[in-house]
Amino acid sequence: MTNDKKLMLLAGVLALGMLAGCSSASAASAASGMAGSMPAASEAEEVSSEVRVLPGEEGVVMPIDQGSLEEMKTGSYKFAANISSVDTKKRQMTLTVYGYDAYRAEDVDALDVGSVFSTHLDGAVEAQNVTVEKIEKNEENGTVSINGGIEEGGVDLWRSGDIYRTVTYDDYPVYYMMGELVLPVDDSVTLSDSSASVDAVPVETNGTIEVGKAVSEDKDNWTPYNTTVFTKDGVVSNILRIWVP
Repeated sequence: MTNDKKLMLLAGVLALGMLAGCSSASAASAASGMAGSMPAASEAEEVSSEVRVLPGEEGVVMPIDQGSLEEMKTGSYKFAANISSVDTKKRQMTLTVYGYDAYRAEDVDALDVGSVFSTHLDGAVEAQNVTVEKIEKNEENGTVSINGGIEEGGVDLWRSGDIYRTVTYDDYPVYYMMGELVLPVDDSVTLSDSSASVDAVPVETNGTIEVGKAVSEDKDNWTPYNTTVFTKDGVVSNILRIWVP
């Protein structure tokens, strides 16, 4: 799969999580702020037919392959992240990448009592196989509750298009830590920040030095719940931070 198609695939999958849990106003602001990086509907439909699932044991439903840390070092991606620092002299960003489990709709629709699927239960770093003991499907609102859902230590899934993703309280995905990366930063990197309030107008910051300053001035508030990092060929090109409750 080409880097551009990986970017379009992850834009379709990961955008669900970063816009979930926030108000319609902030979601609209986030979407419009980075509209150039989002795929058009026709592109999303084209890419969805090429969705790859992770390899696994026979008979186990596996999540969609969202890319590895090694691939992210050279590819074009969009991912949730916790930004630790920006070294403006070396033009490098240190960040922790977070993922969440998403599944092809046909795989989830086929789940029944006795089925086995792989998931990062409660955001655990390592995935584990879970056997379906009970399952409730609500086609009207596009949700699936497995083994009592999150309230009983199970899993809740929410559908958008041809993909289901994990969902927890406040509609956020169940994030799990993939690991730390140190990536080069483009000299013309752009930060779009609407995290000040629910109806804040995005503040645009450009250039490595100014973006690095913005990160250092608010260093504890760049989390996977509000921060999305975009890369092109392994270089950080854009950052999006939204308001969260």
